[in-house]
Amino acid sequence: MGMNTWKLGKVYYNHFADLNNLCDDDYTGFLYFNPVEYIEFLMQQHMLSEIMSYAPAKEFYDAEERIYSEVKSSDL
Repeated sequence: MGMNTWKLGKVYYNHFADLNNLCDDDYTGFLYFNPVEYIEFLMQQHMLSEIMSYAPAKEFYDAEERIYSEVKSSDL
C-alpha cells in the first residue's frame, strides 16, 4: 500500500452553522482507504499465506463442547 492509497474525506460537524454558507471550519477531515484494495493487498502477502484459512473448521474444547471463536468456526 502506500501513502498514495489514503484518501482525505470531510465530515460536516458544526450543527449551528448556516447550511447555505459553510466554511472549512465547519468540517473535520479524516483519512481513509478503500477496504477492498486493502484486503487484496493483505491476501497477496506471502508471509500470511501459511496462516490464512479458507475452509470452515470445527473446534472443540473437549469431546462434547464446541468452540465458536471465529467466522470460520460457524456452521454456515
